[in-house]
Amino acid sequence: MKKIIHICMQDVWSIMVVPTGAVVAALFTFLCGIVFMAQVLEPNAMASMQPVFSFAAWILLVLCPAITMRLVAEERRIGTWEVLLSSPITSFELAKGKFLSALLFLSITLALTFPLVIVLEMYADVDYGEIASGYLGLLMLGSAVISTGLLISSLTTSQTVAYLVTAFFWLTMSLSMKVLPAYVPTRFADIFYAIDPDFRIEAFSIGLIDSANIVYFLTISIATGWLSILAIEKTRQTLIRTWKFLSCLVLLFISIISINGLALQNQYRVRFDATGSRAYTLSQETNDLLEQIDGLWRIVVLLDDKQMQASVVKQVDEVLRRYQDASENILVQRINPADPQSITEYDELLRELIALYASELEIANSRIEEGIKAFEDLTLFAMSTSAWSESLAQLATNEAEQDTLLTLANALAVLGQEGSLILEEVYIALAVHDQQPLPQIALARDILVAVLGQWASELSEVTWWMTRERSEDIAAICRSEVPSFDRIVAQLKQVSQGLSDLGDLELGQLATQLANGEGAIIMSPDRATMIPASMLFRSYVSGSSSIAVDQRFRGEQIISSAMRSIESNASPVVVFVHTEPRSLFVSRGDNVDLVAAKGLLEASRIKVLEWSTVKGEKPETATPTVWILIPPTSRIGLEPSKEELELIQAAKQLLHENQNIFLNFQPSLLPRYGQSDPWVTIAESLGVFIDTGKVIAERVAVGPNEVQIQRGQSILETSSQHPVARAIDGSQLYLPLPMTLTGGVPLLHVKSNEDRWLDTYWERQDDEVVFENPIQNDVIVATSVIREEGNRVILVGSGNWLFTWATDRAISVSGDGIAMLNPGNSEFLLASIEWLAGLDHWIAVGPIGQQSRRVQGLQRSTYIVWAFTLVLGIPALIMLIFTLFTLRRRQA
Repeated sequence: MKKIIHICMQDVWSIMVVPTGAVVAALFTFLCGIVFMAQVLEPNAMASMQPVFSFAAWILLVLCPAITMRLVAEERRIGTWEVLLSSPITSFELAKGKFLSALLFLSITLALTFPLVIVLEMYADVDYGEIASGYLGLLMLGSAVISTGLLISSLTTSQTVAYLVTAFFWLTMSLSMKVLPAYVPTRFADIFYAIDPDFRIEAFSIGLIDSANIVYFLTISIATGWLSILAIEKTRQTLIRTWKFLSCLVLLFISIISINGLALQNQYRVRFDATGSRAYTLSQETNDLLEQIDGLWRIVVLLDDKQMQASVVKQVDEVLRRYQDASENILVQRINPADPQSITEYDELLRELIALYASELEIANSRIEEGIKAFEDLTLFAMSTSAWSESLAQLATNEAEQDTLLTLANALAVLGQEGSLILEEVYIALAVHDQQPLPQIALARDILVAVLGQWASELSEVTWWMTRERSEDIAAICRSEVPSFDRIVAQLKQVSQGLSDLGDLELGQLATQLANGEGAIIMSPDRATMIPASMLFRSYVSGSSSIAVDQRFRGEQIISSAMRSIESNASPVVVFVHTEPRSLFVSRGDNVDLVAAKGLLEASRIKVLEWSTVKGEKPETATPTVWILIPPTSRIGLEPSKEELELIQAAKQLLHENQNIFLNFQPSLLPRYGQSDPWVTIAESLGVFIDTGKVIAERVAVGPNEVQIQRGQSILETSSQHPVARAIDGSQLYLPLPMTLTGGVPLLHVKSNEDRWLDTYWERQDDEVVFENPIQNDVIVATSVIREEGNRVILVGSGNWLFTWATDRAISVSGDGIAMLNPGNSEFLLASIEWLAGLDHWIAVGPIGQQSRRVQGLQRSTYIVWAFTLVLGIPALIMLIFTLFTLRRRQA
């Protein structure tokens, strides 16, 4: 052992006194520093070293061969190798001493990046378990590369050859294992993925220690280390023949495959979640849920892994595996719908969904066929009756009758000629193809209900008109045709009612969601639902400092909530209350609608209704019901309009009935002129005060000497322990025109900032803005109240955050991929509805809500100082120490 240590220390010394060692260490810290400053040390960014570890793994594939290339090759070149071989040192001691020297130097190089962790600790709560796992992974990878480099160096006298062969081997293996799975049968794809070192190292970087990955790197290190011993023995010119060397190589290769094959088996595999937040360990609530489920459940994640970061894919697989391990009733699967090799699995999934809803589909198809037949009968009736109406108009003796009959003739003629276009839309909805994997029976049903209902109503009016007092020339003819009109109207009403009675077609909803792309399908023994990809996956969008969301797969919380909603019959009903004469569930050009919110809730199996207080009666709903009040987006004049007063009265009535309400507020000019805002009165009745006369404004630098005024706030973290606040912590939420509230249990805060103030003249243009006193303390922008009667209320100081333009905003990333800008809007809506409905156990508490880890309190000036210190300062210090040490040696 003493000889091994002696060789190790001697070689470490030789590495450190030559420029190669200093350059390798300086270059490594320089590159890691750049990644750290660019992707980790940013305001509100996740306090995770994962981007640094992922990048460092690639760097080690290039830098480790530079450490090992001189271990043997250089000594053979300068002639000191023979001296070592003639000394009383065995080949084993020589190989292990040199291996440990390179590993020790690698450890020192990795330790030089510890200042990055120290700086991160100054601005965030660092997860040291995740960091330790990341460094362990880099050390394991480095040991495998070093062992391989030692073998190559033992076989050549050229440092250049030793470096190039080692680097080429590892880079080729890493890159080719990402490409080859696409060109081999699916059953062999996992073999290539298992060989990929990048795939192995990603688990360490996200805080997962897997025994299979440790075995992978150890077997490579041991096998190539043993071959290095044989190569050194051969240089002693002993009786080791080439065929023996090759035989050992084959046996070691077989051993590596066998050992790694066993290590990948679940019964021999140990996984440890090293993260402090236990981000990859199922929560107790989820485990309790899985213990209660009956029958076989399936979780199928549809994910194009080519468009997703490898670490995110690894996280998805890890969370899915834990679901399967937690219950024998859970079967998990991940399918890439864009991969031609996965088409069999994807088709099987579609067949299972169709089989699951076979009875629903059979009934729907039958009634849709009846609807198509009824519409065809209608078009035949229209073509025959059109000519009759036109002929009758010529017999009419007064102008009013002529106009009515000609209008009827024209309308029926258009229907007879263009009715096929409507049926074509129905057939398109029922068609199945690549872009539409399931028939959209709900859309086909809705088209038929709309057209049949419309014509039933219009023909009923025609029938009524014909039974009235008509002129003598046409009265008898009209009465004779009334039975034929009655028959077609009765048929249309009967078929339309039958289609309407189908209710919410779950397969139709699934078809619409599947056509939109990726997501997760949850299947119970008798029902299914799909979670959109935007709710599952978070992406960092480069080039925008305002977007720094959690990159983890937050699947456990949302998947568990979806499972509860399938299992339970207590899904809430949500009613949006507004003053618009038109439906807010219809898409508008400016996206000032609730299309995205409605789609989100329906995907979560929540029934959604709307109530326009100016045109309809209050809907009758079952409990639990959540009423969401949407105030008018604009006001004409100071005084509230008649329509707005009706909405205010509706809010008061709902509170009087002890309903669960979600109140949203818009800013008002009334307080500026000394008048009371009736919305403030409603809030005060709940013990909450809201200042609707002022909006939180902020100055934002957008360029040199260029500042813009922003009257919207992005919120990334919450400090409240309220279940709703914990559920959205770490997911960006955007509130336009936010106002401050006081009272209740706070949900959302806006932090104090020297550039933020309460703007009294919030409606002015930027060039008219007057900066007022900055906000000195954090202010509340959303709060909650539980009344003595037991009903719950949430109040938000922003009125437009629910509209599609804010909730569904996205930005393009990595080709065709998108990242949601404000995923917190959707999560806030869902969590709030569940809390208001009394379904607290449904609320998905994310890992960030369990343990917040974000960069906070980092000023721009401080950021610049750290950038120079960490990116340039550490490498410069390494080179300076090396230079001073070299000069000192020369002087000595």
